[in-house]
Amino acid sequence: MNRLVTVFLAICWFASASVLVAQEQPSLKSLDELQLSRALLSDLQDAVGPMDARLIEPIEQLADRLIDLNQFDEAHALLDRAMQITRIEDGLYTAFQRPLLSKKIDNFANRGDWESARQHMQHLLWLYTEKSKIIDEALVEDLLQLSRIHLRALVEDGRSWQGYHFRQSAQIRWLALGVAGTIWGATDPRLPPIIYEQLKQFHLQTVALWEGGSTGYSLRELAPGSDILRDRSAVNETFYFTGLALLNNLHAIYEVEQAVNLEGMAMSDLYLADWQILYDQPETAIATYQLAYQGMLSAGVDPALIDELFSQPLILPEAEFYPTVEQAVLARRSAVEIAEEGSDPYLSFREWSTALPNVSSPVGDFVAQDQGEELDSNFALFSFSLAGVNKVSNWYSHRYTSTVSMIEQAELLTHFLDFRPQERRLLEKLNKLKFRPKLVEGQPQQANGILKYRLAEGTSVKTMEP
Repeated sequence: MNRLVTVFLAICWFASASVLVAQEQPSLKSLDELQLSRALLSDLQDAVGPMDARLIEPIEQLADRLIDLNQFDEAHALLDRAMQITRIEDGLYTAFQRPLLSKKIDNFANRGDWESARQHMQHLLWLYTEKSKIIDEALVEDLLQLSRIHLRALVEDGRSWQGYHFRQSAQIRWLALGVAGTIWGATDPRLPPIIYEQLKQFHLQTVALWEGGSTGYSLRELAPGSDILRDRSAVNETFYFTGLALLNNLHAIYEVEQAVNLEGMAMSDLYLADWQILYDQPETAIATYQLAYQGMLSAGVDPALIDELFSQPLILPEAEFYPTVEQAVLARRSAVEIAEEGSDPYLSFREWSTALPNVSSPVGDFVAQDQGEELDSNFALFSFSLAGVNKVSNWYSHRYTSTVSMIEQAELLTHFLDFRPQERRLLEKLNKLKFRPKLVEGQPQQANGILKYRLAEGTSVKTMEP
């Protein structure tokens, strides 16, 4: 075990040094590109005048360079100028304004002005819903991006706004699903990633619901701003059954294809079993894992590939929906971290934010506070034992509850933190994780391994000590 710790120290030092060296070149390149963008805009403006529509593209490019260099005020002024040019050229409400407005929102968010960002997000949604003359794939992607900005706001805006951003994000993604279903059809294979994003958000809302606080109360309101609260368990049940409906839609997409996609159906069953784990349905989950395994065999998937997929536990929910076993295995291989040649891969979990701890980012690393996250630091290393789909009862957020598929035993091996942690508090974090178990022929098995738990930036002694 000492050798493992030594290897990790060496890897961390090398990764830190490599990143610091690599960061010097891009910054010099960015400054050169900024100077070039200024020159191009100045030359074109001299040739065509200050309010010509041909200025919009170079103005956007210059604004992008400024945003990359955190010069948000100047970028804001440029984007305002581009918006004014589009209004003079095409009128008050045109499709050309949408990408500019989206960039303004990103710019407000990057400089921490979420009050302005919220106002512009509302205006952008109004443009999408009231002024869209063309219903197309671009509108779907624009709506999804707006939904993701609301998810970013969950951890960057004030906590009192978390409930609002949850509602807005889910509502906008339902709208995107509706538009996508209209233009593509209800069983188009492009729908699963959108459906799965919505599914992961409901799980995120469940975590926030049981954490309590102002966000939990907001999620329980009968209507936004209402003083009437629904029972916590009833809201949790609503999230669970809404997720089941989404998973049924996933299954139907592969079931109604011209040539029935048995592998896609089996993968849908796998994610259904994961969902049942997340909502403490152990018996149903075990039966569904067996169904998924048999479905993969019936689809003709190589048994060795299936065995590789299930050879290690997986922290739930999985980051993406994979319609084939091969895609899921390739994604697992690319994400594998190995301490030294010949050793087994270890699990890795990265907390999203101190505002929503113990969960990973629902749509990737898009949070602006990730500066410094490149350095391989601020994590703890554990050995763990997972007893298949076990049932554990303990105190959680001042309530005694029973949950399933959690770590049974764990030991802190070492840590790379900038403070002296309290081991009990670190172990409590592990007890909030749930796992797809190791499976052999579809049956859950005992598993032992190493887990690298990356704490969110900003975690401090105050958040770890009682």
